[in-house]
Amino acid sequence: MNRLLLVLHFILLGILPGMARQQYGVSIPVLQRSLEKSATDTGKIRLSLAIAEAYIRLPGNSQKDMESAFLYLKQATSLNAHTRIPRWEARSDYLYAKAYREKGLYTEGKAAIVKARQILTALNCPGDMADVLMETGHYYSIDVEAELKEKIHLYESAAIQYKIAGNTAEEAYACKMTGDCYHCWGKYDEALQYLNKTLTLYKKTGRKDLQGIYDLLGTIATGKGDYSQGLTYGLLALKTAEEQKDSSLQLCTILNRLSVTLYELGDYQHALDFAERSLKIANHYKDTTAILTVSTNFITIYLRDNQPAKALELLNRIVELYKEPVQKDRIWISTNLIRCYVQLQQLDKAAAFVPGLLTTSANMSKYNYYQTMIYSSLVMYYIHAKQFEKAAGFCALQAEVCKQIGQLNGLSHNYLQWFRADSALGNYPAAIRHYKDYKVLNDSLFRISKAGEIARLQVQYDFDQKNKDITLKQQNIELLTRQGLLQRAALKEARLTRNIIIFGAVMLLLLLILSYNRYQLKQASNKRLQQKQEEIYLQNQSLQGLIDVQEKLLEEKEWLVKEIHHRVRNNLQIVMSLLNTQAAYLHNSDALEAISESRYRMQAISLIHQKLYLSANMALIDMQNYTRELIAGLKDNFGGLQQLYFDINIAPVKLDVSQAVPVSLILNEALTNAIKYAFPKNENGIIYVSLQYTEEAQLLLRVADSGHGFPAGFDVYSHGTMGIRLIETLTEQLEGILEIKEAPGVSVQVSFKQQKS
Repeated sequence: MNRLLLVLHFILLGILPGMARQQYGVSIPVLQRSLEKSATDTGKIRLSLAIAEAYIRLPGNSQKDMESAFLYLKQATSLNAHTRIPRWEARSDYLYAKAYREKGLYTEGKAAIVKARQILTALNCPGDMADVLMETGHYYSIDVEAELKEKIHLYESAAIQYKIAGNTAEEAYACKMTGDCYHCWGKYDEALQYLNKTLTLYKKTGRKDLQGIYDLLGTIATGKGDYSQGLTYGLLALKTAEEQKDSSLQLCTILNRLSVTLYELGDYQHALDFAERSLKIANHYKDTTAILTVSTNFITIYLRDNQPAKALELLNRIVELYKEPVQKDRIWISTNLIRCYVQLQQLDKAAAFVPGLLTTSANMSKYNYYQTMIYSSLVMYYIHAKQFEKAAGFCALQAEVCKQIGQLNGLSHNYLQWFRADSALGNYPAAIRHYKDYKVLNDSLFRISKAGEIARLQVQYDFDQKNKDITLKQQNIELLTRQGLLQRAALKEARLTRNIIIFGAVMLLLLLILSYNRYQLKQASNKRLQQKQEEIYLQNQSLQGLIDVQEKLLEEKEWLVKEIHHRVRNNLQIVMSLLNTQAAYLHNSDALEAISESRYRMQAISLIHQKLYLSANMALIDMQNYTRELIAGLKDNFGGLQQLYFDINIAPVKLDVSQAVPVSLILNEALTNAIKYAFPKNENGIIYVSLQYTEEAQLLLRVADSGHGFPAGFDVYSHGTMGIRLIETLTEQLEGILEIKEAPGVSVQVSFKQQKS
């Protein structure tokens, strides 16, 4: 039976690289709770990466899951920007690569995995390096021979690193992937070496889901012509899958490969049965690739039964579903089309596919598994086209490849074709030699086939024998039961009437007692429910009255508070107007300046009460908006400040009114001093205003300028103005720390703790 498309498609379905490994034992909610409790940056980074990886490993490709994964990856990257630990940076890049590959963003994924590998090269982290090597391997295709070789190299290197790290489970997975890749390449001996190692490691770790390994071992045995071994492993894979209650697409793969083995053994009916079971699973999952792959079995059966028209019809339907087949599928399609057209005696149509196969063969390595498909179809075509020299040449190539990869069945059929070509060319000694080789190898395969048949019959015998033993035990139990029934029949008959009467009387009495008891309980329950309902109704009425009163009091309280703020603001405005009026009658510059500064202070406090009056929250002041409006007011009051630039950097801070008033006055004094004294007339400058958290609930208020600073020899603490004294007093009120320094202009800094409202 033709195995190429069938085997490779199911490798993609069940084995490479999407075959899910065991999920982490810790669930995402548990990790998230641990993250919330973590107090260190290192712990937060580690848990954020673990959560991101858990989201990436979730089945399917949910956009929501991927968004969550990227969110936690960004969080880990941001935290690591402070710690700068190379291992966490490499781990982040590794997980970014996995996430990008899941989303189909291969360019971004490759860049991330290359970066992770470069970082880990300088570190001694074998487990992390192994993960990166495995992920790098996933970016290479099995359909391109050069990429397949690189993929194998990466998986082999990863297995070594996992072994150094002592991670047996991941080492087994890496060996399994390596063996599967060798299987794709047609290198069966290397594949068996790694798969047997995988089986040993899996058993060492106590894993029970070994059906995938058994299935691959059986497939390779069948490919090498050892159908007995192939059938044994296939049945073992099926038994293990049933014990594990595996009904996934992997079971579809196992059944389909068993169908191939049984077909090669000549058991066509059972081969069809297993193929139909496999197709049923593929249809259940609506997996187009699996459906097409299983359908190829029927094409091979049609060709063997000399029904090329049916085979061609089914093949054309499959071709219509393949929009852009990869190279291995093109080989399978072309070789089977040649077989169909040759059997239909339409050699001109078959010839159309020969040049493409010759080109494909020339671009592949000499001992590639796919060459056996190409050479076999070309030999068939050239013999029917009576081009016997070409047929003999490809027979020689086919024999060399089959010997190299151990494909005995293909080698036997090739010797028969070679015999026909040599006979047609008149090369009778070679024809006789090749016919002898065919008979020897065919007899060997016949013995292997019979051994496989015996193995299958032995398995069937074991099942039948087990069923017979169970049936015999059941018969013995039934016989003993019947004898006991006969012995007790008389006694039961004598007691039957009495027991029925007694039982009936007791049951009737119990029913009466239960009925009366239920009636009493129901009556008492109804009374209690009625009393409760009345109590609840009265409580609801009382509660509703209290709620109405409370809401009214709250409305009155809010109105009164707003009215107080409004009146305070109006009173401050009146005071400011009085100060302005008083200033009109003064001619002393110091007095005018003092009144002006007092007016600015009143304006700062008035602005706070205006904010409270207009805000829905009458306890807190939004310092971002307040600061900007205060600076805007100062600009309007002083005028002509176009040459000054205010660099404002205020955090989203909301202060209680008890702190907002002193902070606003400090801001007013510091800004007024900077505007008046920092810069000579018309000189450009910058005034910096910031209010930021330095740690939790600890704020730093800073007003600085880029001016010329204090005069030479000026001591701000001994010669300070009233504004400086006011700032010191207000800082004490905030229970903060005041720092005034010159670098290069003047900087006023007040550090204080934020009060909670």
